[in-house]
Amino acid sequence: MTKGTDAVHYSTNVYAINTGYGYEVKLGEKVLIKQDHIPAVSEQHTFCNEDDAQNIAELVVLKLKNKENPRVTKAELQAKAITLDCLN
Repeated sequence: MTKGTDAVHYSTNVYAINTGYGYEVKLGEKVLIKQDHIPAVSEQHTFCNEDDAQNIAELVVLKLKNKENPRVTKAELQAKAITLDCLN
């Protein structure tokens, strides 16, 4: 007997906002997380590019699939080399 595929289907969407990018994570058609700013930093900066936003959105999905808290830490942002200040 083979096990069926995972019925839980997460998807991500990166979108332009102000001077940068944000992301959302959906479960089916339901938006679970809408993140307009880089998480875990005190200033409210948007992501500087689509790749950074997508990279963190995928990290959040991985955590959700593993039934972990989807919170993103500063250490994870640093490990993924996420640009925190687009002006520099």
